[in-house]
Amino acid sequence: MKGPLGSKYILEEVIGRGATGEVWRGRTHEGERLAFKLLHDTLARDPETVNRFLREGSILREVVHPHLVRVHDLVVEGATLAIVMDLVEGSDLRAPLAAHGAMRPGDACTVAAETASALAAVHDAGVVHRDVKPENVLLDTRRTPPAVRLTDFGIARIAEQTGSKSTMLVGTAPYIAPELADGQPPTPATDLYALGIMLYEMCCGVTPFADQSMLVMLQRHGHSAPGRPPGMPGALWELIVALLAKDPAARPGPAGRVAMLLEALARDLEAVPAAETLTEPPEPVAALHDADTALSMRNPGRESGGTGSGGRRGRRRRSLAIAAVTAAVVCAVAAGGYAATRDPGSGENPGPAPVTPIAKSEGGDPPATPSPSRARASYGPNQVPDLVGLPEAQARALLPSSVGVQIRREAAPPGSPDGVVLDQDPKPGADLPTTLQLTVSSKQAIQYLADIEPSAGDRIKTGTEAAKLRLSGHPQLHAIGVEGSPCGNETGTVEYDLGQHYTRLQGLAGVDDNSAAAKTQVTVEFYGDARKLKSITTTLGKSQDLEVDVRGVLRLTLRWTFSGGDASRCDGGTLVLGDAQLVAAAGYVPPSTESPNPTLPGG
Repeated sequence: MKGPLGSKYILEEVIGRGATGEVWRGRTHEGERLAFKLLHDTLARDPETVNRFLREGSILREVVHPHLVRVHDLVVEGATLAIVMDLVEGSDLRAPLAAHGAMRPGDACTVAAETASALAAVHDAGVVHRDVKPENVLLDTRRTPPAVRLTDFGIARIAEQTGSKSTMLVGTAPYIAPELADGQPPTPATDLYALGIMLYEMCCGVTPFADQSMLVMLQRHGHSAPGRPPGMPGALWELIVALLAKDPAARPGPAGRVAMLLEALARDLEAVPAAETLTEPPEPVAALHDADTALSMRNPGRESGGTGSGGRRGRRRRSLAIAAVTAAVVCAVAAGGYAATRDPGSGENPGPAPVTPIAKSEGGDPPATPSPSRARASYGPNQVPDLVGLPEAQARALLPSSVGVQIRREAAPPGSPDGVVLDQDPKPGADLPTTLQLTVSSKQAIQYLADIEPSAGDRIKTGTEAAKLRLSGHPQLHAIGVEGSPCGNETGTVEYDLGQHYTRLQGLAGVDDNSAAAKTQVTVEFYGDARKLKSITTTLGKSQDLEVDVRGVLRLTLRWTFSGGDASRCDGGTLVLGDAQLVAAAGYVPPSTESPNPTLPGG
């Protein structure tokens, strides 16, 4: 249907076809280049699909991230349903894998890290992609090296058929998580499993459970552990094994923390050459039921034969379900294999997911089965665990969600890994606090946001003005304070010039303990070059971890809104960004940093 689409757009040429429709290249009447996904007309004639299309549209348009293909608009015109998206110049990840085979481990980790950061934004919106695979990872060649742009999130949710018409599109067979065979709903952990499969494939050229028989492939997903390819670095192998845990709750997460682990691995493996490209995977091995082990560690009274998916009963149920799922997957693969769905829950990975510590051995690679460097005492559920020596992501995962974490970065000691806990306050065995401070090793330079002069916006408190700010009884280092009033829902903004030199902003966000009104609520939004990156709403006594992906951001804008105080007296509060730190991109040294590995004050 080359020609006009609605009143705003013009379609020019077909550039792809998939399970749910065609992708066209086109433009607006003003000349802006865009991509258009036209859903099959059978979907457009289904009233339920049209209603879902309109209902889900607002969700898709709100999810904005540098590594996502952005959805700009939805068009409903007669028998046409179209999704208007960014036009990405380049290929999908499948093309270089087919042409060149296995990638260098560092490059594979970079692609996976950018994919994971995009998944974090999708999950924060309450959406599960459910079809993470190389065909849905686009490589934007407008940047060098090409940047990842994850696509097709949420589209199959719109195209989902119901009732007697259902074909149970559950994903693409080589990337399907085992819990789907149990009939469990997809969760963010389902996407992380597929990410682990894709990471394995990038490193050796083939997926771990590949087989000509789809039934055998699905059985391997449910009951087998992957075989280790030759040349796979030990640290990377440990993370892949964790991502491919049979129990969703045993996988590392959420996606944002997985991205951090992958970024660290990408730096450590930068010089490692690509391994041999395989035509078939190493023989899978009998699963060690890591899910059972993880669950029993968290629940000592639980037997391996419990009713959960990790127990023998769950495994029997999975075996019975695989045959039924096979027929459904055949439909999915024949149609192109796309599916995604809205997560009915909070969008968070279900439960804490410990990550195996990644520790260097004398030979450069970590041992296949890392041993703890020292004995760790056991503490009760209401006591602070011993976190020193653990990767940051694992340390966070061992803490209840009710405990806030304040991170301080220090230069990594010579020969030590990046992102490992060096110290903690309170010490192990103390009663769980509302906020716990971790000192974490860093191989990258740190720039405090408080030390950057804003390029525009409202006045903020820094330095000695912010020295008395406290969150949950703890003074905040290098804090930024914004004093506000709830009168008329006061808003304000401040802008910083980052120059595309940083990868993430992290710290703690909350309302100062000394705020006059107990019900003060503050919403702070973070924009990168006018793209919304994150939004946090916080109240007195309920500070939140702050982590914003700012890779490629030239100008960072903070916008805040105060509400909920005592409007009769205009008593408000103070927004606090405690210890707000910008992590510099590899090789960049901020002007106020004397060396690439600065020692932070108080370290």
